[in-house]
Amino acid sequence: MTKYLKWLLKFAITVALLWWVFSRIDLKSVSGAIDKADKLLLALAFVPYLASRITAAVRLTTILQAHAVGLSHYGGMHLHWISMFYGMFLPGGLGGDAYKLLRLKQHFPAQGTMQLTRILLWDRTIGFVMLGFLAGMIGMVRFYDNPFIAAVPALALPGAGVLWWSAKKWLPGIIPVLGRILLLSFGTQAFQIICTGFLLYSMGETSHWADYALLFLLSSIATVFPLSIGGIGVRELVYLRGSVMLGVSEPIAVTVSVLFDIIVTATAVTGAALVIGKRSEISADGTSPNERDAEVLLD
Repeated sequence: MTKYLKWLLKFAITVALLWWVFSRIDLKSVSGAIDKADKLLLALAFVPYLASRITAAVRLTTILQAHAVGLSHYGGMHLHWISMFYGMFLPGGLGGDAYKLLRLKQHFPAQGTMQLTRILLWDRTIGFVMLGFLAGMIGMVRFYDNPFIAAVPALALPGAGVLWWSAKKWLPGIIPVLGRILLLSFGTQAFQIICTGFLLYSMGETSHWADYALLFLLSSIATVFPLSIGGIGVRELVYLRGSVMLGVSEPIAVTVSVLFDIIVTATAVTGAALVIGKRSEISADGTSPNERDAEVLLD
C-alpha cells in the first residue's frame, strides 16, 4: 500500500508542476508552435534519442562485463527497454533500476546483491557526472565573463580525482574500462542534445543553441531526483524558469520540454511489447519463461 501511495504522491506532484508551468505561459503559443513544427524533423528527433538509449544500455553492460557478469549487449538493451517501461508506468514502486537488479540477481545468482547494486549505482553516477561536466562546459562558454565561472575548471581536477578514488575503492573493476564508459556517457548526452536540436529546428528556432542545450542538461540533472513520474513536470519547470534567466523564448523552451517528454514516454511504451512477449508463454521447444529470459540476456 505504501508503494502505491508513493506513486500517487509522484502523480500529484507531476500534475501540480504541469499546472503551475502551463498557468504561467500562453498555451496558444505552445500549441501553435507544435502545429507549425516540421513533422519530418519531429519524427527524426526520435533517432538520436533511440541512439542515446542504446549507448546507455551498452554503458551498463560494459560495466557488468568488467565484473564477470556475462550480460550480452543485446541482452542489456532488452533489459534496458523493459526497465524504461517499468520505471515510467508501474505504480507498484518497482522502478527501472530495481527491475534491473531483480533480473540480474535472478539470472546471475553467483553475483552478490551488494555488488550488483554498486554496479547499477555507478552506472547512474557516471551519467550524472557527465551531465554536470557538460553543463559546466557549456556554462563556461555562455557565461565566460562571469568571475564565478572560474570555479568550474577549478573544481574539475579535484572532482576527477574524487571520482577515480571512489571507483578504485568501491568498484575497482570499473577502472580498466572507465574511459570507454565516460565516452559512452558523453555519447548518451550528446545524442539527447541533438534530439532537442531537431525539436528546436522543427519549430524554426536556430539561435541560442548553447542556452537551450544548457537548459536541457540542467533539466536532466533535476529529473535524476524521482520527484515526479518520469521527470515530467520537473523538466518543464526547469525550462520555464531557466528560459526567463537566459532570456530565451518561454513558449519555445516549454514546448521543447513537452515534446522531449513525449519522445521519452513513447519510447518507454515500446518496452510493453517485450513485457507482453515475456508473458505469452507456451513455446514449441518447451523452454520455460525464465530459460528464454536467460537466453536473451546471455546470447
